[in-house]
Amino acid sequence: MNADARFRALFNEMYPALRRYAHHRGLSPSDSDDLVAEVFTVVWRRIDEVPADSTPWMFAVARNVLRNTRRSEVRRIRMITRLPRLEPQLPPDPTPDHDVDRVRSALASLDPRDRELLMLVAWDELTPGQAATALGWPAGATRVRLHRARKRLAAILAASETQPSPRTDTDRHRDAEREVPDAHT
Repeated sequence: MNADARFRALFNEMYPALRRYAHHRGLSPSDSDDLVAEVFTVVWRRIDEVPADSTPWMFAVARNVLRNTRRSEVRRIRMITRLPRLEPQLPPDPTPDHDVDRVRSALASLDPRDRELLMLVAWDELTPGQAATALGWPAGATRVRLHRARKRLAAILAASETQPSPRTDTDRHRDAEREVPDAHT
């Protein structure tokens, strides 16, 4: 297979997975597109070096691109903090989904390495072995770390279930509507 055909095959196979990877890391659609484009730029330049099992290699490239992007963002933010501040007007948050919020909150409370491993396996559908390769960790240690990270996440989620979930104004309004007797009966 020539380089052009191999690149097309890799693109068709990996584009959706890399797009999900970027999305699950909280990137906007345009930033996700930029990350995926950057990964495929590296793939095109190094097409002869891409291993037969390209998935973990490409996730490692994506992870490195994301880390470089975030380091650049930190430098940019440091520069911006030297400028006078203008507070943007943000739109209000949409109605919260408490289950999603609980999971995101639980993930955020984990060690960043545990969070990344769980996201690679659960969201990006990598096997523990592929995640180990993408993270540059030994496979055995990665499996142990995955097991422990899952236990920690489950414990955090179980603890959050015992705490009352925050009620929104919409929830209170619905409850009030249920309590009002129907005048037509």
